[in-house]
Amino acid sequence: MKKLIVFCFTLIAWQNAMAYRLTTDFENGFYWSSFPVNFIVMDTDPNRLQLITALANNAVQEWEDAITEGLWNISSQQGSPVSNRNIIRWSTKFGKETGLAESSTLAVAVRYTKGPYVARAEIIINGNHPLNGIQEHLNTVLVHELGHILGLDHSENGDAVMAAQLQQRYQGLHWDDQNGMDYTVGETKRRQLIGFVSPLASSGETTEESPLSCGTVDMSGGSSGGGGGSNPIFSLGLGLLLALLALKSPFKGRAA
Repeated sequence: MKKLIVFCFTLIAWQNAMAYRLTTDFENGFYWSSFPVNFIVMDTDPNRLQLITALANNAVQEWEDAITEGLWNISSQQGSPVSNRNIIRWSTKFGKETGLAESSTLAVAVRYTKGPYVARAEIIINGNHPLNGIQEHLNTVLVHELGHILGLDHSENGDAVMAAQLQQRYQGLHWDDQNGMDYTVGETKRRQLIGFVSPLASSGETTEESPLSCGTVDMSGGSSGGGGGSNPIFSLGLGLLLALLALKSPFKGRAA
């Protein structure tokens, strides 16, 4: 029985281990040339500018408290967004600009590369989605999108902030989020140290910037909140029950 319990715990741990995923561009070797990454919040509405800036700084602080690293600097500027900066912006034409469904996508992170580096990035917030009008949810969206900025894609752990669906009862970074960020930051620093150049990087003869993979916060299929992850206690109980039933089954050892 003890071996069975140990096996079940091991199985659950294995299923939930390494649930974080990396963006395609990060996997292909592209990275930020230095830390911290400077972002500017831009908006023509002064009240919204102040709110988004405060929430973005809260999101930065949450990541940095978890991994004790200075990764981003957030500033703000009133006015229309400019295309040559790392910016966070509110969009009332989100669907037209991004091609994503306004009814299901809260925000998108877009990264552009030049040579081996991420040259610039944007976090575009869907101004037409009602959940972004709730400060608590908008803060979670920004935590999620900042993860995309450094190379984290959607986690397969439904309880992580990097899961595809918004955590409407978000209670802080999951260990999977922290493990993923620890890896991306460590790997980025390694590449910076050795001057790594991705085999897919251009020769540097062109200054054209091209956008690579985008991460989104998607509400489709799970808007009731709380994430889509399984409950480990329930999984353990179910696993034990099935195992006990199998041990008592008269058909044990027979091929179906």
